[in-house]
Amino acid sequence: MIVKAQKRIEQLKINWRKQIEFIPEKLLNLILKKNRKTAEGLVQKYLKSHPKKTIRDLVIKTQLIFLEKIWRKIEKRFFERLEKITGKPIFIKEFKCYLTTGFMCPYNPEDNSFMVSMWHGLPWNMTIICHEIFHLQFLHYYGKYCRKFISKKELDDLKEALTFILNTDFNDLLLSQDKGYPAHQKLRKELEKIWKKEKTLRNFLKERLKL
Repeated sequence: MIVKAQKRIEQLKINWRKQIEFIPEKLLNLILKKNRKTAEGLVQKYLKSHPKKTIRDLVIKTQLIFLEKIWRKIEKRFFERLEKITGKPIFIKEFKCYLTTGFMCPYNPEDNSFMVSMWHGLPWNMTIICHEIFHLQFLHYYGKYCRKFISKKELDDLKEALTFILNTDFNDLLLSQDKGYPAHQKLRKELEKIWKKEKTLRNFLKERLKL
């Protein structure tokens, strides 16, 4: 996953090494060389020697408790609004959310999972949850449709830029804005102009894909 993320982050004009600076250089080199077996062995060796009760463990457990508690307060309204915007029911009963000790928070459409970071505050992680679920819902229903008209890279850019909708239609549920990537700021502004006229995703995409 790190190798794929590296290439994508470079396209988004982000210094990818700063996103994974917590990974020891020896382990990172093994991962980039796709030496999975040796890398896993190194991680297992570290975990066995790592104390089980640390401040980090306490922070992780506390974050998970409060993150879930806050999420339960808004999840019903979030899903109802997402269904209205996409014009489709939520495609799966359960999403998987993992807490990472890294900075990157990728998602995986193969098992409908995503990550939040222990280094981010609760408001930011709440926005990340909505951001990643928005991706998964969009790709499930509209990914193949969009690929009829645009390339895979263009679809990736569209998917990332579309999350501006979290700021316009979900801002009462979130305390942290979805800022998007530097490479998509111009596209986000263009899409927002169209969104003001077309408030359903299907009609919006028809207008956008014409361009």
